[in-house]
Amino acid sequence: MRRWKKILIWTAVFFAVFSIVGFFVLPPIVKSVLTDKLSQAIHRTVTIKEIGINPYALSVTVRGFEIKEPSGPEVFVSFDELYVNLDSTSVFRRALILKEISLKKPYAKVVRNADGSYNFSDLLAKPAAEKKEAEKEKPSEPFQFSLNNIRIEGGAVDFDDGPNRTKHRVADILVALPFVSNMAYRIDQYTEPVISATINGTPYALKGKTKPFADTRATTFDVKIKDFNIPFYLAYVPVEMNFKLASGTLDTDLELSFSQSRDKNKPAPALALKGDVALKNFVLDDKKGQPLVKLPALNITIADAQPLVPTFHFAKITLAQPDVTVHRAKDGTVNLLAVIPGKKAKEPPAKAKEPDRKKAPVKDQARKETAAKESASAGPVLLTADALQIADGTVRFKDETPAQPVSVALTKMNIAVDNFSTKKESKANLNFAVNYDKKGTIAVTGPFGIDPLAAELALKLNDIDIRTVQGYFNDKIRINITSGGINAAGNVTIAHQGAKGLAAKYAGKLLISRFNAIDKVNAETFLKWKSLFFSDIRAGYNPLSIDIRQIALADFYVNLVINEDGTPNLMNILEKEGPAAQAAGTTAEKTETKKAAKAEAEKPKDTGETEKATPVKIGAITVQNGTIDFLDRHIKPNYSSHLTAIGGRVAGLSSLVEKPADVELRGKFNEYAPLEITGRVNPFPKNLLVDIKASFKDMDLSPVTPYSGRYVGYAIQKGKLSFDLKYLIAGKKLDSENKIFIDQLTLGDKVDSPDATKLPVGLAIALLRDRNGQINLDVPVTGSTDDPKFSIARLVIQVIVNLITKAVTAPFALLGSLFGGGEEMSYVEFDYGLTAIPDAGQKKIDNLVKALYERPSLKLDIEGHADPERDREGLKRYLIDRKMKARKLNDTIKKGQRAVPVDQVTIEPQEYEKYLTEVYKAESFPKPRNVIGLVKTLPIPEMEKLLLTYTVVNESDLKLLASQRAAAVRDAILKSGKVDPSRVFVIEPKTLAPDKKEKAKDSRVDFKLK
Repeated sequence: MRRWKKILIWTAVFFAVFSIVGFFVLPPIVKSVLTDKLSQAIHRTVTIKEIGINPYALSVTVRGFEIKEPSGPEVFVSFDELYVNLDSTSVFRRALILKEISLKKPYAKVVRNADGSYNFSDLLAKPAAEKKEAEKEKPSEPFQFSLNNIRIEGGAVDFDDGPNRTKHRVADILVALPFVSNMAYRIDQYTEPVISATINGTPYALKGKTKPFADTRATTFDVKIKDFNIPFYLAYVPVEMNFKLASGTLDTDLELSFSQSRDKNKPAPALALKGDVALKNFVLDDKKGQPLVKLPALNITIADAQPLVPTFHFAKITLAQPDVTVHRAKDGTVNLLAVIPGKKAKEPPAKAKEPDRKKAPVKDQARKETAAKESASAGPVLLTADALQIADGTVRFKDETPAQPVSVALTKMNIAVDNFSTKKESKANLNFAVNYDKKGTIAVTGPFGIDPLAAELALKLNDIDIRTVQGYFNDKIRINITSGGINAAGNVTIAHQGAKGLAAKYAGKLLISRFNAIDKVNAETFLKWKSLFFSDIRAGYNPLSIDIRQIALADFYVNLVINEDGTPNLMNILEKEGPAAQAAGTTAEKTETKKAAKAEAEKPKDTGETEKATPVKIGAITVQNGTIDFLDRHIKPNYSSHLTAIGGRVAGLSSLVEKPADVELRGKFNEYAPLEITGRVNPFPKNLLVDIKASFKDMDLSPVTPYSGRYVGYAIQKGKLSFDLKYLIAGKKLDSENKIFIDQLTLGDKVDSPDATKLPVGLAIALLRDRNGQINLDVPVTGSTDDPKFSIARLVIQVIVNLITKAVTAPFALLGSLFGGGEEMSYVEFDYGLTAIPDAGQKKIDNLVKALYERPSLKLDIEGHADPERDREGLKRYLIDRKMKARKLNDTIKKGQRAVPVDQVTIEPQEYEKYLTEVYKAESFPKPRNVIGLVKTLPIPEMEKLLLTYTVVNESDLKLLASQRAAAVRDAILKSGKVDPSRVFVIEPKTLAPDKKEKAKDSRVDFKLK
């Protein structure tokens, strides 16, 4: 019993102390601290008559509260009594939960100063240090609260509007609200909603109707407002606005309902709204008075709005003649976004501070999880609209961020959306039509969904002017688009594929018509066409695919120009980076860039087999009535030409199969010379194939005199060019045949040009041109597309240059390849000491005669030579043999036989010793004699030796030998009758012995062509 007595005594003492402190000690302390702290915080005198605390009910009552004006004794804010009842669960829920709030006779005096500030503006402005500290201390989650059974009665507000010299009074304010909360919470009893006041003598009331005996205890009240002047009252908002509201009135006819079930197991209280809202003559401008939004009439019919769920169901939303101006300034700011208060777009968002998980107690983490569950209990917003209509709308868009500002006006915009909802898997129907800029129209119809994003829309574009968006790429290209319209009709399908992202498909047709682009450099038409039509397009994104049945290009024109600096306009279409951009970056960065570029260049080329290629299929590409003009301003005088009547087709182009596409193109050069290209192509890397034939006939060469004068050094008097080309690229290997035919090429006057070749061009032409004035070249070319410098044109030109170089540096090799004989045709060898042409030499002469006959423009120089040593000995032998032949000829004449030239006499072997002895004895040089003084008979070798020793051949004899050889060759050539004597010249050699030539004797005749 003693133990229980002690417990009872201590319990009584505790409750006694608790009661004394709560009822009597704490109130004066709170009163003193509260008045001092508030006075210091707001810089105004704060007085409180009485504070009452009930520690058992957890309630506080404040009576006789006043705040004076800082400049005098006038009352700024006051109230007679404030009663607040705290719910005991606030401690466990870590939230502010008040069962009841009652405020009696609140009063406030608001003064608007001449400068637009208010008598409480200083309370709204925080020092910069406080703002910075507040941002640091900003909680990472919203503060949870539930304020229930709110009742304000007998309130009044006096408003003194200094700038407008008017006064307003709001009296008899009565507000009764069931609750204001951002969390799910239940109170057993709720007050009935009432809002009423007398404004400038006119009473306004929003009174509810309650069903106290119903299971839901439903309460409703009507909110009816007529011609509420929004700008008038918005002007009194103490916060500076980023916009100007020029006009706007609000009408409402709403029913606000609140319901609470008597059954505690049923859902929490509900708040619902339905009815009509109308906004009229709404005009919103920016701070400078520039127009933003004009809404003549906006009508909203709310079927059921439940903000606490949250669910919003609109029966109908209609917007008549809206006018919206969207302006994107040079700094990237958008006028519509600028009116929204908040941080500047350029200001980086504050980085959230990562909580210290080691220091955070477990119970704090549990509290956060509980709060998160409560805040998430409302769920996602469900928005539904049975009908949404926008009639005759206008959107004016201007973007100044591009180098060339973009301005587009969308007018007569009509939008109708039926059965719109953010509910998962729901679909709405869209009907959208608008006039684009001056002539274009856009129409979109079909179903679409939000969650997941999906649409099946029919799209129609009519005459959308490309020029309206040129500003977005005008600084990146060197052409100005002067005209061009986009037309399209098809179906667009959009579907979200979860982790794979958004997929889109287009099926339909596309037409780009009346396109015209001007070269900025020369201010001349660069590219134009009448129509570029894509039919039966099947294009997809994610995965990417292209399937087009036909592409048709009609009446097109391309102007290719070589500028005065030698650069082609086609290569200068894209703008280059400026000097500042090119010079930017440190030396180290440039070095790294070079290394990366080198490493990239050294990588093996992608064959297209390692990555999945984009499926591309084009049934046919047709071109019709095309023209290509070419002008070279780099050449003086300028050269121009044009290719006309270009037409043809490419059929069966596909990256999915190895089968190549068929190619057939035709045109005319300078109105008459036909060009034809036929064959097969597969341009895709995986199955690269080019197998084409090109034929070009009768191009007049005289117009290309500017080129021949500069690079050849001669004008072209006349001539025609034709060619037949065959190209095969397969397996990255090139094999080609280039058959070039030039007819009647004739050079004109010589042109003084520092760029002209130093080679004898006339000789090259004479070597290549046959007797009919024709040049036939067969130039086979091979190569590999793996070569980073690979170029078909470069290879062909290089081969032709090499051919011409060979013609002028080794002309006889060229003639030899054409007519036989090879390089050996450049000379004829002779036996030592003789002028008779050997059989081998005669064959060369025969081949040379053929070449001279087929190349009538060629002239031939003949230059005779002799070997000073070997020809000297040979000539001695020839003179001895000639003396022997002369003695035999005398013998035959004595016998009565017919005389023949001495060189035609033949000494038989058995006769040799006889006639050699006669010649030996007839010579006057000293000879060995016998004892009686007679010439001693010697063996043949001894006689030959003495004869050779005493036969004299001097320099003039050798020169005569060389001259006779040249004459013999000349006579052999002319004897054929195929070469005019005026083309053959015997020239005096500069030296007796010729230049050394490998495998050739010095005893020869050399030929030179000119």
